[in-house]
Amino acid sequence: MERGYRSFHPDYSKETGKMRRHSIFTTDKVLKWVRFFRYMKRTQLALLFTGSGKRIKAVEQLLPKLEREGKITSTWLEGEKVYSPARKKRVQPVSLEHEIEVTEILILLWLCRKVESEIVSERVFRGFAIVPEGGIRYSEERGTMLVFEYCTRKNFDHGGVMKSKLTRYRKQLAKIEDKVRRTINVLFVIDIDRVAVRKFVTRMQPLLDEPVISGLTGEERYPFFFTDYETFKAVPVGEALISKIYFWHDGKEWRLTNND
Repeated sequence: MERGYRSFHPDYSKETGKMRRHSIFTTDKVLKWVRFFRYMKRTQLALLFTGSGKRIKAVEQLLPKLEREGKITSTWLEGEKVYSPARKKRVQPVSLEHEIEVTEILILLWLCRKVESEIVSERVFRGFAIVPEGGIRYSEERGTMLVFEYCTRKNFDHGGVMKSKLTRYRKQLAKIEDKVRRTINVLFVIDIDRVAVRKFVTRMQPLLDEPVISGLTGEERYPFFFTDYETFKAVPVGEALISKIYFWHDGKEWRLTNND
């Protein structure tokens, strides 16, 4: 990725400019992940390294060691430790639960095409009138990027929040595409039941049926997709892009891609 992007691929070597052949559980790699995501659980690190929540002895030994050395810190969330980088001025997030769910979604999306994609931090999008939680930037050959919003039930129920987000994305998407040099789709993962998501898409259909002009190709596009969080999490690891669980502007269920 071009200079200045806040992105990360753990198997990329700055020294050689190439992808490493094998992923191993090193102190450097664990620290990079924790610093990149800011908040993550041990099970999420295991998911990144193995594609499952299977316990990794090396990681379980590294985490307390890094904590003792003052390189990371931890707090408890629902009986499980959440790790974050050590900072001189520690500021608690508005919602630790929200931060952890965002980390989970990014990991699950990245695992679908991890060899040819990069995880992009929300910091890349600051300065625009809408800032997604993060995104996955795919290869130059694909020329696409997926960004997402994770919406809690509280946010969803708050009057006008979702419609405001859609309106701002419609206005800003061409500018964001110009920055990342990719055609963007926007995924909304909403922590409400699936029937409510479908009803919301139906209600927003007049707005969603208005195409957005791509900032790169000039083509008319319908870039918005919606799903509920429970269904998203239930999809087998690695299949989030090819599972038919996303409501499009037409109200029907689609995949985000037709292949892996």
